[in-house]
Amino acid sequence: MNGSRSLEDLLLFEPRVYWRLFALENEALWPAQPVLLAAGGLLVLGLLTGRRPSAWWLGPALGAAWVWAGWQFVALRYGAVNWAAPALAWGFYAEAILLAALGLSGRLALERRRSARSGAALLAAALFAWPLLAPLDGRPWSQAEIIAIAPDPTAVATLGLLASAARSRWTALLCVAPALWLAASALTLLTMGAWQGWAVLAALVAGLAATSLPRR
Repeated sequence: MNGSRSLEDLLLFEPRVYWRLFALENEALWPAQPVLLAAGGLLVLGLLTGRRPSAWWLGPALGAAWVWAGWQFVALRYGAVNWAAPALAWGFYAEAILLAALGLSGRLALERRRSARSGAALLAAALFAWPLLAPLDGRPWSQAEIIAIAPDPTAVATLGLLASAARSRWTALLCVAPALWLAASALTLLTMGAWQGWAVLAALVAGLAATSLPRR
């Protein structure tokens, strides 16, 4: 051996410790999970049927999800095994403030158009496909990642909603935090040897494409 350290050697925790964080968070918050999934399902249905939710409540609600995921999971739980996590949580707080401010100012309006359905698909994936990653990986349902609780599906859902919003420099700015988090998460998961990292990377590419490609 040449003495060089692999990426795995740079991890501060074992994979089983990382996945256990989700089980602890889900246990602490039960039964919030079915309520969050039901509310998200209604939002997806509204987007697919052309009924735009009001930015007055959507922005603050999404901002609250970022505050909770950033504080409770990233800063507290993830921070217990990764010393850099509390610093990363500040990006979640900044995203939350901007989402709430733009929502209350009416600058986060969702569009009624077919091209916005790609955003609804991303939101649906974050809501209903992401929790399935745990059992597909052979892990218990208790480790499922739920939107507004776990950071990855929260970031994916945010990109989906931004893909459905009217384009502006503000919506472009709102894409920065979720994109950076998903990139960091994909790198962490792939370093852990977890195939879910490819799912995160695919969601990141799809989200950036949906929010940046020209619309017809």
